[in-house]
Amino acid sequence: MVLPTSKEEDKNLKKRYAVFNDDGSLAELKGFEVKRRGELKLIKIFQQQIFKFFLEGTTLAECYTAVAKVANRWLDILHSKGASLEDEELMELISENRSMSKTLEEYGSQKSTSITTAKRLADFLGEQMVKDKGLNC
Repeated sequence: MVLPTSKEEDKNLKKRYAVFNDDGSLAELKGFEVKRRGELKLIKIFQQQIFKFFLEGTTLAECYTAVAKVANRWLDILHSKGASLEDEELMELISENRSMSKTLEEYGSQKSTSITTAKRLADFLGEQMVKDKGLNC
């Protein structure tokens, strides 16, 4: 079954696709966060869980119904702000850890979540805490 990226004619989303083997295992994956470094674990786990449900059903509607069950579970977690999860599990899902290879000053006017985090840490803890290379944010 081929699932369209958009139901509107002449309108497509980014180049993303998943190819499955006959046994249901994933053969190829293109353009999804599961393959990218630096994405939130929540997004990666969601995508890993949802892919296998694209093989459910024999029609597009049946496929979407199966996928919706997984999506709704994750939406419930987001809407409840993770109330059903242990604090440690929630933090693991919504945080990321990056190591900065240069000093904060060397990044100049560049923008990234790591740089913003380091600047906020400097405001909160003092410049001395973020002056060295290898800072983990």
